[in-house]
Amino acid sequence: MLSFLPDNLRFVFSIILALLIGWNLRIPVFKIAILRNFVDKPNKRSSHTGCVPNIGGIVVFLAFLCSFLIFVRFNVQNEFQYVVLGAILIFLVGIYDDLLEISPRKKVKGEMLGVLALIIGGGFYLSNLHGFLGFDVISPWVGVPLTFIGLVGLINAINLIDGIDGLCSGVALMDCMFFGFCFYYFGSIEYTLMCGVLSASIVPFFFVNLFGKRSKMFMGDSGALMVGFLLGVMAIKFCEVDVAVRGTFSVGAAPGVVFSALAIPILDTLRLFVARSLRGASPFSPDRRHFHHKLLIIYDGVHRKATFTILILNLGFILFGLCGRNWPNEVLVVADIVLFSLMFYIVDFISKRKLARQNAR
Repeated sequence: MLSFLPDNLRFVFSIILALLIGWNLRIPVFKIAILRNFVDKPNKRSSHTGCVPNIGGIVVFLAFLCSFLIFVRFNVQNEFQYVVLGAILIFLVGIYDDLLEISPRKKVKGEMLGVLALIIGGGFYLSNLHGFLGFDVISPWVGVPLTFIGLVGLINAINLIDGIDGLCSGVALMDCMFFGFCFYYFGSIEYTLMCGVLSASIVPFFFVNLFGKRSKMFMGDSGALMVGFLLGVMAIKFCEVDVAVRGTFSVGAAPGVVFSALAIPILDTLRLFVARSLRGASPFSPDRRHFHHKLLIIYDGVHRKATFTILILNLGFILFGLCGRNWPNEVLVVADIVLFSLMFYIVDFISKRKLARQNAR
């Protein structure tokens, strides 16, 4: 609609509009949630007290969608119409789960539908591994399944870290800003705008979720699934854009850098899935064994301390990925795994000792 504006103005105005929409929608959405009883009630797995509205994802979704549709140039990035379609489908699956609760299997099927809409309709898939495991250019027969598995996996990884105040939105905000920075140096204006709009859409919710008292809300599946999908799109595009502009901002290990930026949600989810499977439980069965739950034990249940600790660690992984952006992909990925494993071992050890002391009293 306003795509005729110069790039700088489009970028600034799109961010301002997303911020304004997100900030002004938070109170009406909160009131509707309270009026209609769209709230998350505490249970044995909850780390919060009281009934809290769980449809805050509506704020993020509408702020992103409205600003993005107005300012983006769809004729420059043809896949964007399918990015929007996929985001809408996944948002609908998430809001349906928030309001009525559906089984994990049905939820994953909905996520797959949104991902397939992007891959098939937009022809959007990974085509280059940048030397990872000895592969560079890969055929669609390999790229499409990798993209499908990667996107569905990341959607669920982002959703699974949405367990304490400000964590999911904070990690997503940080990663969006990182990808936006990279796309700017790559010269990919439309994806820079996309990252900027999503970041601006998340900011109002992040502050309401982390610091809000009377108007506190949770993002819910409607927000976490949609944000995870868009982060996955950015991650795939990061690897694709780098193929054409390697000399502008040298990134020889694009997959490794993406893995570093998303290491905490990815590795914590993989760890949980493996641990649950070894116990004979479903990988999607809920528990309180997440990395953030361990930190809550250490910090006596204070969400802000746990959230900011993980955000600092997430920033550390991003900076580590940037420092190693021209290392072999395998070296960077293995280093991330080792660092996360060491970090989790220390946190788990401290949390168990603290629980033991509390039980001994």
